[in-house]
Amino acid sequence: MPDKSEEMKKSKAKDIGESRVREEIRALSAYSVPHIETPVKLDGNESPFSLPPEVSDKVIRELRSVDVNRYPDPEALGLRELISRINDFPIGGILLGNGSDELIGMLIAACSGGTGRILCPAPTFSMYRITGLALGCEVLETELDRGFDLDMERMAAVIEKKDPDLIFLASPNNPTGNSFSADRIRDLIKLSKGIVVVDEAYSDFSGHTFLPLVEKHENLIILRTLSKVGFAGLRLGILYGRGELVHEINKIRYPYNINSLTQAAAEAILGSHEFVTENIQLIVRERDRVFKALSRMKGVEAFRSDANFILFRVGGADSVFKALVERGVLIRNFNRPGRLENCMRVTIGTPAENDSFLNALGSALSS
Repeated sequence: MPDKSEEMKKSKAKDIGESRVREEIRALSAYSVPHIETPVKLDGNESPFSLPPEVSDKVIRELRSVDVNRYPDPEALGLRELISRINDFPIGGILLGNGSDELIGMLIAACSGGTGRILCPAPTFSMYRITGLALGCEVLETELDRGFDLDMERMAAVIEKKDPDLIFLASPNNPTGNSFSADRIRDLIKLSKGIVVVDEAYSDFSGHTFLPLVEKHENLIILRTLSKVGFAGLRLGILYGRGELVHEINKIRYPYNINSLTQAAAEAILGSHEFVTENIQLIVRERDRVFKALSRMKGVEAFRSDANFILFRVGGADSVFKALVERGVLIRNFNRPGRLENCMRVTIGTPAENDSFLNALGSALSS
């Protein structure tokens, strides 16, 4: 017979543990990406290109020289100096994170001491909302307009009434792919009493950056990442801001947050980064080709993109997603009520991968 006393102890322990979890966390859904093995993987907004052999050899040599028994450089000074030179930006205004996700958390933790509110448009990158709620903030969301641009009337009203400490603007936006109107972003920077964070994770594919405006606006922060241009495995995010503000944010950075292997590999790659520009140009050309092909397909509404992916709408997205997986192609299904109903997102891959996707989609739609 089962030991009832032991069962009661386990049940009580579980109740005690769950009772300590905040209600906001209970109501959250974890950030998750479906793990499905397919020959063609176009769901993660990663670059499809590996390192050139000569750069790969350089990285391997650098990694061999790393003393993994020792802590990494706590300030990642060599890497930050290199990033400073490449972008002609003061090193005191550069902060590195374990992906831009960590930097989002650091920003919210350090800079939500006024009203405790953050503002972001919807739909957008889900980690702004998840991290804000996890850190005890009130998250305010304003729906994008029908063109997926910022609804200035709604945002201005929220700013005036709620005075958010932080405003997160992903431009180009994920998952919609478009850049927000530059004049609307500039207006929000001027309008906000708090900090405006422009997340430029996909700016390499749009050719536009707000980085020069940091010198003019003390409340502007720029986020970048190496994940979209070919180095998602390194998990390296970059924050740019005024030195005084970055100094305060740096106070809550976890010790040794950028490991030695990432520092060594990133320095080796960024020291020979010309090939990255060539890959970006190829992805942009393929993005335009795939967009034209999607636009010609009956039953498909494709949205113009400034990123390395394309959002499109079909009838019965759930069924189409399943049909694509059966044909060996994995993309992201964003089907949900509202602006993203029946929407899907495909990452731009190699020309061969893109052809496989287009053929599979055409077959799925015709069947």
